[in-house]
Amino acid sequence: MERTSVWGVLGAYAVTHAAVDAACAVLLWSAYEDGRLSSSAAWSAFFVYNLLAFALQPLIGIAADRLRLGRSAAAAGALLTAAAMAVAVLPAAVWAAVVLAGLGNAVFHVGGGVVSLRAAPGRAGPVGVFVAPGAAGLAVGIAAGKGGAPAWPFAAALVTLAVALTLLPTPVIATPDRRRARAAAPASLMNAGMTIVVLLLVVVGVRSFVGLTLVLPWKTDTTLLAALTAAVIVGKAAGGLLADRLGWRLVAVAALVVSLPLLALGAATPAAGIAGVLLFNMTMPVTLAAVAAVLPRGSEGFAFGLTCLALFCGAAPSLARLSVASSPPVLAALILPAAVALWVALGAPGHRQGARAEAGPAPSPERSFS
Repeated sequence: MERTSVWGVLGAYAVTHAAVDAACAVLLWSAYEDGRLSSSAAWSAFFVYNLLAFALQPLIGIAADRLRLGRSAAAAGALLTAAAMAVAVLPAAVWAAVVLAGLGNAVFHVGGGVVSLRAAPGRAGPVGVFVAPGAAGLAVGIAAGKGGAPAWPFAAALVTLAVALTLLPTPVIATPDRRRARAAAPASLMNAGMTIVVLLLVVVGVRSFVGLTLVLPWKTDTTLLAALTAAVIVGKAAGGLLADRLGWRLVAVAALVVSLPLLALGAATPAAGIAGVLLFNMTMPVTLAAVAAVLPRGSEGFAFGLTCLALFCGAAPSLARLSVASSPPVLAALILPAAVALWVALGAPGHRQGARAEAGPAPSPERSFS
């Protein structure tokens, strides 16, 4: 595939990501707003949905890796989410719809994650482009659900996008690195490899926890909330692209450290908070790609799922309705150790970006995950 068409295909996965997240948010929020879910039941539904959508992904990732599913899993996930919206129309089936939406979201994320990670092994840009629009989808879906928007346009969009994904080619970015595979890790690095994965997952969990507990009172302003959402999107997309160009360690660690004072000032100063959130999210694609780089080749689904499980763990206190706020001292206590963990993980002998050994040609598009 030519470079422009590759990024166009990845863009289709990114748009579908936004549509899936929007549909799930519409389903949950509309059920709460119209009384199909009581206040207490809504909290339980949100927890169950997130448990299925994120914590279940490592198991789905293992299945996707073994069955060599990528594109077809992404399409199936979008169709499951559309089916959930159809089921949600039935008054007594709201919980079935919540479960179906969680499963659909999980299957889609794993499928899209596999495709974007395999598009260019050892690069964070493609997976950053894939994950970035999710924030936009959530924002649109929450607003639509609260406003009583009908479900059918979202379901129709998902069906259309699912069909489009099955017709599009598998994206493969042709670079010299594409023909270089990681050498088999020496036995002495096996324990170090697992340590690297744990450090990276801790960073992911910290990012999730801080993102949900950060106190930004000005988010009630529609314009500022839109700017904050845009910062999340730009941070995730730009973070991977810049890291591939300037170095994962430099970009990810610097962004994390510089975000700390900005986030600490964010409650009182919207501009600082928005800038801090942008920088804070730049680590996301790097940690994703780094976990995939440490694990054996062909484990992209499991790698993506592990990071989503870490996201769920970081979000668990908020989902469990625990009253936790990230004050400046708490931010420092979390972000600074996370920056150290990221510095160590990305500089460890078992993970050096670009440290590959010749292992023959990489899979052709026709042999990539379906």
